[in-house]
Amino acid sequence: MINLKKSALIIICLAFFAFVLSALDSQAGREKEVPRLLYFKQKVWEFAQKYRDQDVIVVSKKDHLLYYYRNGKLVRNDKWNGFIYNFPVKVSLANKYHRTPEGETYVDGKNNRSRYTLFLSLSNPGAYGIHGAATSVSRYLDRMEKKDPNFTFVTKKDDTRGCVAVENRVIKYLFSKIDLKTPVLIIPD
Repeated sequence: MINLKKSALIIICLAFFAFVLSALDSQAGREKEVPRLLYFKQKVWEFAQKYRDQDVIVVSKKDHLLYYYRNGKLVRNDKWNGFIYNFPVKVSLANKYHRTPEGETYVDGKNNRSRYTLFLSLSNPGAYGIHGAATSVSRYLDRMEKKDPNFTFVTKKDDTRGCVAVENRVIKYLFSKIDLKTPVLIIPD
């Protein structure tokens, strides 16, 4: 009976010790994250201010998010085509065999006849761009997004060959709002 109590007490102490260590470790992780977030916010703000009189797109590869700025301000609560758009939005990036390019670029083409729902091509060398799902599933996704505005399909996993993929409702919105020569910044991991 005494050995059982000692064993229970040891297990409780070990569990408590493990909890304290994990809390300290997560606190240290957050402390490392704060400077990265401040740096990221500063880079995004600087880029948005550099082009404050026009739209800009910023993609964070680490956070898998796309930010859309209009006249230096992040777009929030914008109603269009039956949806409300709040940026940033989730993105899918290159799969493990490919790489999404980084740095400053711009939208150099709009293709509504690509193999994707819509395609905003980027000025990087290669066939990189921002797009939605394959056209073969477009009608299905339109129905699902009307039923549930938070429905996700494209952004569930990284599965592009280097492009930035967004949900269909988002690419339709961006395609209608974005002009050619819109600056794009893709921030590394």
